[in-house]
Amino acid sequence: MLSRAGEIESYNPGEAIVIEGSLGDALFLILSGQVAVHRGAQTFATLQGGEFFGEMSLVEPLPRSASVTAMSATFLFRLPHDALRELISNDAQGASILLVQIVKTLSDRLRRANLMLSSVDMLADWLAGSMV
Repeated sequence: MLSRAGEIESYNPGEAIVIEGSLGDALFLILSGQVAVHRGAQTFATLQGGEFFGEMSLVEPLPRSASVTAMSATFLFRLPHDALRELISNDAQGASILLVQIVKTLSDRLRRANLMLSSVDMLADWLAGSMV
């Protein structure tokens, strides 16, 4: 059962949840509150209840690519990498539902990143043309 595979954690506003470069060994589901995903002062995303981060660590534990800081009082469900492996063995259907949702979210994030890159390319082309 998924609820037994992880634990609930709480964070205060301004408190670091994960730090860029630290070992990514868990996925975090935001139960309530709001977090900022950032590198230094540059915020890449603001996430809130129902969203998650750290999904790449479920595939392979590697150093975190960004830091995440609580922006408000935040409650998270932390699912460790090892717990997912156990979940796959003990509750394949539950693991499948979780993994399909993660893939959908990653697909949406990739689609938005591609759109943003396309917009940057169009702006660069326009700027290059206006300087001629």
